[in-house]
Amino acid sequence: MLRPYFALAALVGGLISGVPPRGGTVEKDVYGVSHVRAGSQRELFYLQGMVHAEDRMFQMDVSRRRASGTLAELIGSSALGSDVQMRALGLRRSAEGGLQLLSKETRAALEAYTDGVNDWLARGKLPGQYRAVRVTKVAPWTEVDSLVVIKSLAFSLSFDLDLDRTNAVRTYDAAGKDGQKVVFGDLMPFAPFSTASPVADATTRPGKAPQLAAVELPESVSRMAADYLGKAERVSLIASALNRDGDRGSNSWVIGGRHTANGRPILASDPHLSVEAPSVFHPIDLRGGGFDVQGDSLPGTPFVILGQNRDIAYGATQHFMDVTDTYAEKVEADASSPSGLSTVYQGRRESVTAIPETFRVNPRTAMDTLEVVPPGGAVPARTLIVPRRNNGPLLTYDAVAGAGISVQYTGFAPTAELETFRLFNLARNVGDFREAIQYFDVGGQHFVYADRKGTIAYFTNAEVPIREDLQAGKVQGNPPYLLRNGTGGNEWLPVRHRQLHQALPYEIVPFAEMPQVVNPPAGFIVSANNDPTGNTFDNNMFNQLRPDGGISYLSFFHNGFRGGRITDMVKAAVRKGGITADDVVAMQADTTALDAQYFAPMVKAAFDRAGSKDERIAEAAGRLGRWNHTYPTGLSGPREIDDSVAATIYVLWRGRFITEVFDRHLGGRPTTSDFHAMQALKRLVDRGGVGESGIDFFAVPGMADPGRRRDHLILKSLGDALDLAASDNFKAAFGNSADQRDYLWGKLHRITLTSPLGPPYSIPADGPGIPVDGGVNVPDVAGHPLRADTPAKFTLGLVPARRFVAQAEASGWRSVSSLPGGTSEDLGDPFARNLLPGWLANQTYPVGTWTG
Repeated sequence: MLRPYFALAALVGGLISGVPPRGGTVEKDVYGVSHVRAGSQRELFYLQGMVHAEDRMFQMDVSRRRASGTLAELIGSSALGSDVQMRALGLRRSAEGGLQLLSKETRAALEAYTDGVNDWLARGKLPGQYRAVRVTKVAPWTEVDSLVVIKSLAFSLSFDLDLDRTNAVRTYDAAGKDGQKVVFGDLMPFAPFSTASPVADATTRPGKAPQLAAVELPESVSRMAADYLGKAERVSLIASALNRDGDRGSNSWVIGGRHTANGRPILASDPHLSVEAPSVFHPIDLRGGGFDVQGDSLPGTPFVILGQNRDIAYGATQHFMDVTDTYAEKVEADASSPSGLSTVYQGRRESVTAIPETFRVNPRTAMDTLEVVPPGGAVPARTLIVPRRNNGPLLTYDAVAGAGISVQYTGFAPTAELETFRLFNLARNVGDFREAIQYFDVGGQHFVYADRKGTIAYFTNAEVPIREDLQAGKVQGNPPYLLRNGTGGNEWLPVRHRQLHQALPYEIVPFAEMPQVVNPPAGFIVSANNDPTGNTFDNNMFNQLRPDGGISYLSFFHNGFRGGRITDMVKAAVRKGGITADDVVAMQADTTALDAQYFAPMVKAAFDRAGSKDERIAEAAGRLGRWNHTYPTGLSGPREIDDSVAATIYVLWRGRFITEVFDRHLGGRPTTSDFHAMQALKRLVDRGGVGESGIDFFAVPGMADPGRRRDHLILKSLGDALDLAASDNFKAAFGNSADQRDYLWGKLHRITLTSPLGPPYSIPADGPGIPVDGGVNVPDVAGHPLRADTPAKFTLGLVPARRFVAQAEASGWRSVSSLPGGTSEDLGDPFARNLLPGWLANQTYPVGTWTG
């Protein structure tokens, strides 16, 4: 049964903006998914705007304000620091220019969508969140708002600052070490844990890697870098982009028809994003005006972002393309400059421009009240812009030292990602899909594709700038993933060979050089943020050449864990044959960890060699030896209890081992990040504990044999883990118990879907969270800090934001999905949280099918 959601005939009398559609309906199924039917494109996207506003208006308002730097005007002074930083980065400025890049068809859909949102607002029925912040009047939605929402998602998936890596390298250089070797050889290696790759290296040629020399930075620049980084990491949108603590990314894979039960492709897609209430995506079914598309939309924007139409299905995973460079600038007072400041490039002054700023906050003391925050201290009167940096900001400067730091990012330019999504929705074949991707300018993704005729494909695209020094076959000063010299030698080349649909005013890597494959011989493609070309496998980023001879450089860090595990599962399924959609759904729910497969047997072997008489160590080592390397909660029945206990012991051991090997051997200097720790440990084990830098990370006083030292640290870390589990730190989870049977993973590993307003809008509104399986580096990712030493630190922040599986059939698609929450943000709505139990249990609902 469907229930009418609203019918336009009942609303026409209340419409006040634009030209109202002549007809159309929206009905919700039993899952809360809206099915939109319209006679024209205008009607269709008008109705989508109405649906999004009805279900997610407060979320949309937060999204546009967070990226625009006006969130404090809605939720209060707690967001003022975020507003200051986001206003400087200027996503809204670039979005305003982006309107001019869109086709008339996309502009028309955007206009219709905007009218739908505003006509819903005109009804005056705001969600309860507005009452909580004492707001009764909401600013009209604009077309720029929609582009800002798209920009903010792309920003969180592509922006970087390079400052933490730079400070780490400088610290080790100052200590007499080779900072580049310590950081990128030992602590943050480029080489992934697994060498699974979606595409063979077919677009680059081997070359000789240039030498990287230490580059001294003035003390004033290093100090400014550390100070600004501290501020930036307190801003949620920037912190998400700079995340070094979680298993960033997504999973997508596609299996060709020759391996499936029905002879047609199966596609899987589960992007990993921050846990929010309501969820990031909004499922929807859009049919009319030539569109017939189902999947997940992004509240605040038209179209379906990820999903299927009647001919194709597609998914995406984050590609960590390096599209940001941060620069140390020479800054001088200049009376001829409008801002009074100039940067110096090749000995010549270039004016810094200024944008006046006014910041306001909602004091939440009276209805619809805003207070202006006077400039001073951390609240600037203006944003300073360096035109040379793609109109990026001068993040900070020291007038006395004559130095500053700027950032150049491809997303500061007007871009046209929304064009890609409209064309995806209309694509009929792989040629259409390939064409659409070339509008995708920023927020690099690995896209996987399947169609009902049997084609499977992989493409990656974003506009990656070509650096002048790399194109000349060398690295001038610091490499692009560190702070670069802004006075010359490290520039993005100005555009001379404009590519199809190019937006940036700089030379970019041509689409033909981007990794891509159609119908590969293996008959499947796995993309899970793993390196598509293998360029990182030797831990050297600069020994591959472009066809024209310049150094080939797209990105530097990749995740190999999930890609490796999924590839193993797909290969096993291929050998068995007759793969079904249910098989792929089960793969998405897999919680097997590659790092555990490598390290857990090592713990048991160390115990066996040591011949320890410690009964608790013997028990724990035995549990790890019998473990199947999965992460069940242990709360669903006796069969999974042993694996659940072993998972907890392994995770606590892993955190202590990282601390023993890295943190305690580095004397308080920068250490490995969670993103790199396990591949760094594996490299050290393979090298006997001595890093490329010469640091002996396995050093133990009085112990010379490398094997004995390794075993000593392994077993000491196991003892420390058991002590920690029984300590007051974990009393809330394990009650100081020394009985290992009490160490169930579900008592520790929990999820909270957070709202910017906190309780009662977060899920759950109070308490320690909801038990959930999964963990770090597994396909069904549910990440936490690797060194977590209290239950609170195991409350998750990164999970699959959807789990989508599409099975091609002769007549269309038989697809399912899963969502962490519901379609509505209204606490009283039956569809606010109805899909969460199914998501927690790895259950699905049908996509595009009306089910009663």
